Amino acid sequence: MFRFSLFSFLLLLFYGALPSLGRQQVQLDSLEQVYHNQNLSDSIRYRAIQQLTFSMIFSDGDQAKTRIQEVLKLAEKEVGKSRIYFEILQNLGIYYDVNQMTDSSLRIFSEILEESKKQGWKALEQRSNNNLGMNRLNSSDYKAAIEYFSKSLELSRIDPSAQEANYVHSISNLGLANQELELYDQAIKYHLEALEIRERLDDPNGIAISCANLGICFKLMGEEDLAEKYFQKSIENAKIAGNKVLFHRVHDNLGSLYIGQKNYDKGLMMLDIALDDADGFTPDPKMELSIVSNAAAAHIELGQTERALGFANRGIGILTESPELVNYSLTLKNTLAKIYFRKGDFEKGNAYLEEYQELNRKVFQEENAKLLTDLQVKYDLDKKESQIALQNAVILEKNATLQRNYFAFAALGLLILLIGVAFFYYQNRTKRKQELLVKDRELKVKEAYIQASLESQEQERRRMAQDLHDGFGQYISALRMYVSQLKSNQTKEEFKTELVSRTDSVLDEMSKEISNVVYDLMPATLIRFGLIAALEDLAHRINSGQKVKLHIEAGNLSDSMDKLEEINLFRICQEWINNVLKYAKAENITLKLSQNHGMTRLQILDDGQGFDTSIFRHSKRNGWKNISTRAELLNGKLELYTQSGQQGTELLVTFPYVHRAN
Repeated sequence: MFRFSLFSFLLLLFYGALPSLGRQQVQLDSLEQVYHNQNLSDSIRYRAIQQLTFSMIFSDGDQAKTRIQEVLKLAEKEVGKSRIYFEILQNLGIYYDVNQMTDSSLRIFSEILEESKKQGWKALEQRSNNNLGMNRLNSSDYKAAIEYFSKSLELSRIDPSAQEANYVHSISNLGLANQELELYDQAIKYHLEALEIRERLDDPNGIAISCANLGICFKLMGEEDLAEKYFQKSIENAKIAGNKVLFHRVHDNLGSLYIGQKNYDKGLMMLDIALDDADGFTPDPKMELSIVSNAAAAHIELGQTERALGFANRGIGILTESPELVNYSLTLKNTLAKIYFRKGDFEKGNAYLEEYQELNRKVFQEENAKLLTDLQVKYDLDKKESQIALQNAVILEKNATLQRNYFAFAALGLLILLIGVAFFYYQNRTKRKQELLVKDRELKVKEAYIQASLESQEQERRRMAQDLHDGFGQYISALRMYVSQLKSNQTKEEFKTELVSRTDSVLDEMSKEISNVVYDLMPATLIRFGLIAALEDLAHRINSGQKVKLHIEAGNLSDSMDKLEEINLFRICQEWINNVLKYAKAENITLKLSQNHGMTRLQILDDGQGFDTSIFRHSKRNGWKNISTRAELLNGKLELYTQSGQQGTELLVTFPYVHRAN
């Protein structure tokens, strides 16, 4: 697949629209007559010749330079180096830039800018900045181009008498800068804005320019239908405006578009029109190189080797006369390689292929060298966008009437009020939503606490029922039997004494069982003497069994805790120690309780068997749920350190402690 050269329209240098007087040859003749009418003032005469020579740049380039230079000599003699002299000199700079003599145009535009600042010619200063921006853009100095375009737009916008025609060119040129930086979406926005203004001004030359650049942007974005539409519209308006440069260049671009779509008939027809000099137009070497390269590439694709060679040789001739255009000959070199390979001349084919590859590497390296600069320019362009938007607002304010200003401020105030109300409503709604989410979360937590508490209570009730049924049931049965025998007349007296002794023994056992049940429900020691005493009592009960030793270490507990906190801590200790006794096969349990820096720390360690915490945490039993719930009620953090296969387990509970009076 060959690659077509797609000329950018930067070199057209759109410094301003062709004046309405310059649309047709009759009108150009009228300008000539005005210039030669000695009864008119010098200002009117030279304004007419300035418009006429500007039009000639795009319709008759060869004659334009000579005519401009002649008029400049006469103007300097008749009116001196006045403002009109520098406006005509500006046309000479435009001619040089259109024909890629950028050094000459840069010198002229810089001279005009300096004189404009000195004399206070704001409009000419604005146009000089715009022209310098195009000069720099044509030289790929994007940073300087952006600076000049932005300055030009700024000068137009701060002028109370500014019209759209004064600043539309700067808008269009900012589109070109974005286009060159491959910021196509932004470029299209600028070009569409410029097109809208130019259509309002009924400016066919400007319309042709904007449509040509829109066609290029859409072509590079792959939107070929839109590209074709705008290219066709550009050609129509360029013909009306007499802009021969643009007319021929757009045919070249449209031709390459058709050829890329394999529509060779239409593509080659467009290229033939681009090369046709019947209207007196001779393309510059760069344009001609693009056209003949595209034509050669199309013919080789069609298998027309000799016709392709004819166009390719024409391209070689252009390169011989203008070797500085070598970077634009990639398509030509690639096509020449294909031509000679097809002709069987592999030596020449390989030679052109090597030239193509070497040139391709060179162009690639040069493009990479510009990459960092382009990135910086894109950043600068973003800054300029903000400045331009601000300038637009300032100009609109200056040009508006007092009544419209009042309306604008009133509308702005209303808008701000509405935005404020909407923002307040949104914030309030968001805040309310967050509050509801927090409350919902709190309710779910409370529901979990309640559920855990209910399950704990139910478990406690079942345990109490089991204890009462298993423990007191047998004692009561024994008592009934002893009382029944005591009441019987058949029981011997000496046996009744034994029965009384047995009854007394059963009552002692029942008393102990009741004491144990009451202790499980709520240890009296905890209520009367506090947490430490209750834990020591628990240790005494466990240690009396002589199987497991429970050690209590309590330090820095200078204040009496809240009873609810003591109960929760005691139940956590009781629940976890029971688990250790049942499952861990531990010999020693150490319980450490301390306070430091406003935090209470409960640590229970044992030397029993470790276990997989995930199995334990997901157990359907209520033990862990009870411990977790009570830790939550303390606003505490619960941590468990153990693993299967290791010896020892640690349960750690920490929570903030605030002393409350009991």
